[in-house]
Amino acid sequence: MNATVLTATSQQTRMTGHQYPLTRVVTWEVRRFLASRLFWFQALGFWGFLLLIVWALHASGQIGTVAGSEQLSAYVAGTSAGGLLRNLPTYLIILALLLPFITADGVTRDVNRRTHELLMTTALPTWAYVLGRYLTGLIMGLGLALLLLASILGMGGLLHLTDATYPLPQPDAVLLLWVGMVFSATILVSSVGFSMSTLWPRLSMLIKAVIMMRWLIGALVIPLSFRDATALPDWYVNWDPTSGITALGLLPAYHIGLNASITTEAQLLQFILSVENKMPDIAGWFVPHLLLAGASLVLVLVAALAFKRSHATLG
Repeated sequence: MNATVLTATSQQTRMTGHQYPLTRVVTWEVRRFLASRLFWFQALGFWGFLLLIVWALHASGQIGTVAGSEQLSAYVAGTSAGGLLRNLPTYLIILALLLPFITADGVTRDVNRRTHELLMTTALPTWAYVLGRYLTGLIMGLGLALLLLASILGMGGLLHLTDATYPLPQPDAVLLLWVGMVFSATILVSSVGFSMSTLWPRLSMLIKAVIMMRWLIGALVIPLSFRDATALPDWYVNWDPTSGITALGLLPAYHIGLNASITTEAQLLQFILSVENKMPDIAGWFVPHLLLAGASLVLVLVAALAFKRSHATLG
């Protein structure tokens, strides 16, 4: 009986120690972050900041008309589908400026501290070490993206409770836009930043700066140049990772054309509600956004295979 118990214990130890190295790396890193009070303070602070931003942008567009001698006005809810197309590129800028500092240095931090060589003297496979650090950073990045989703739904619900004329967010429309724009962008930025920094650790700060600058140009500068354009390039609308041009391409479907039949504020509110809560058209752009995210995972795989255990061979 003792021999059987010892044998079973030995087999369990071998399975725990050698069968799931990737799981061990991710579990260790996640536990390390969860045990930090600073981590929780930062997460709660970021959530509070997102709630504040969503509240500040809760009225994304003012609509007005004249009925007889009466001036009628209303606004597009910032948490509706139409409102999110105006606001999501701004939310994505906030995420894109934070993600490189959260996800890019999973391996680079150890390389700069010369601690990765100690880890590499163990039996831990190189691929498990690199992919484990990447997955940990990705989990944290997706956590931030989920906080954004919770902020949109939560603040939208709170605004509806305090103002009955403010429409409740439509979960299906919000989730669709979140997956197509926020989820895909989180994976893309996390993967590109991590893989590039892992391959060229000495250029980590430059890589992060380039990613942030490229995102700002794509989400702010280029959309401004197309603001008055009568037509947008279809390929750019479909493949824009920042979703700045994508949102511009989808917004015409949410154009609110008022007519003389609207004579009361209640009619105006009902008309705006029927337009702003339409389900977004996913044809053309949704799959390309996910494909960009999937393609970035190939870069992570390349980084995992190219990473060298010896510091002397690092470029």
